[in-house]
Amino acid sequence: MIRIFNRKYSEKTMLLISEIIISFLGLLTFPIKGEQAWFIAFFIISLLQLILHIFYLYNFEKKIISFPIFFILLSYVFNFGHLPIKAFGKDFGKNVLFPLWYIKFDIYKKAAFFTLLSQMMLVLGIIFIYRFLEKKGNITLFNKGKNISLKKIKIIGLVCVGIGILPTLYIDVSKFLLFMQGGYLNTFNLQVHDFVETVADFFNFGIFALVIGFSNEKRKANIIFFVTVVYKVVMMSCGGRGEAIVFLLGLFIVWEKYVVHLSKKQIIALCFIGYAGLVLLNFIASARNITSFNMKEIFDIFVYSLSNNQLIATLSEFGSTFATVCFTIKSNPSQAYGLNYILPILLVIPNIGGFNSGVVDKMIFTKHIYTYKQPIGGSYIAELFYSYHWFGWLFAFVLGILIGFIAYQLVYQNKHKNYFLYLLFAYTMPLLFFWIRGYFGAVYRTYIWHCGFTLIIVFFMKYYQTKKKGLVK
Repeated sequence: MIRIFNRKYSEKTMLLISEIIISFLGLLTFPIKGEQAWFIAFFIISLLQLILHIFYLYNFEKKIISFPIFFILLSYVFNFGHLPIKAFGKDFGKNVLFPLWYIKFDIYKKAAFFTLLSQMMLVLGIIFIYRFLEKKGNITLFNKGKNISLKKIKIIGLVCVGIGILPTLYIDVSKFLLFMQGGYLNTFNLQVHDFVETVADFFNFGIFALVIGFSNEKRKANIIFFVTVVYKVVMMSCGGRGEAIVFLLGLFIVWEKYVVHLSKKQIIALCFIGYAGLVLLNFIASARNITSFNMKEIFDIFVYSLSNNQLIATLSEFGSTFATVCFTIKSNPSQAYGLNYILPILLVIPNIGGFNSGVVDKMIFTKHIYTYKQPIGGSYIAELFYSYHWFGWLFAFVLGILIGFIAYQLVYQNKHKNYFLYLLFAYTMPLLFFWIRGYFGAVYRTYIWHCGFTLIIVFFMKYYQTKKKGLVK
């Protein structure tokens, strides 16, 4: 009997049909006038979409702990985090920015539907390119580098940590002292040149390399991982959590892949530990608002954090990123036509004389919208609207191709034990996680500088090995 669809085609067809149905259901919510009824309906629809996306992305590796699944989960939490709270009629936690305090309900509904469509196209792009590469084979360029051993990865890690550790300590200790003197807002008084921050970030790249390099020495790899986690958590006490959280998420994926290989039972147990992590995050979010170091006030905040509903508190705060989408659609800024994705590559060049100030202005689109005097950050969904307005959700497919390409390379390079290329692709994870609530252009400088320097290290190691065989193997 001739089969009309093969397995892969059937998978994509069923996904497309399911996405169309979910999008149509989202469209049907527009006539709903009551806020409570709309939040219930749209929460159910968005939850169906999330379950659908996780199901299809899970089929890549048969693993929950993976780059594309984490990306989609973070996208949901940052954009739709308020939906379950409002749907169940709960009160928000502290540290919340609810868009409906500033905009009309119709704008909110349009922003939610735009986000639903954007996430649909993103996942379609991920699955399209992943299955395409799976069928056609990997690009030849990304089949090289297999002779770079774990020993060389260790050397790369040690060099990068050595370069970045002093500026990292300078920045972190300075922020900690400023926090002790005047609270979280006082840490913004620290003026550090972009070049110094880029050099400091070599520390993060080096940690990724060391965890991979010592993956065949589990005890050392575990020590590196847990010491890094403790250090990042301590420095998060200054209030700045975003970059540290996404860095640890990316590092966790690498650590799980190369060092521990968690079972399903261990993952479930880890979820309970994660709840304690939410207590810590919410405590930091509240404690950073105090203006001076006061032990009694800090203790009271900690007790409140323990008694508070951590899930609601987390969704309240993280879901506030959706305000950027709402404010961007409300402001309706002039279209960037994709320049906000392309021009920031110039930021790789040091900003001597302020020549690339215009590029920064184009990249940070929140400068061109009315923010109602609220301290909002970026958003990859809002960035799509800023670039292409109501057609922006279609271009999410291209972003999905980028995410899917990286997801495939992570699986492929790990399978073929190409540690160096795995490292280069793995380092994109925290950068792209941060992009969910940031700006795409911010990825270029950090990634190109670090990977470019790493390629130079590899070149010199190969040159040295050629001249003095046996010294670097």
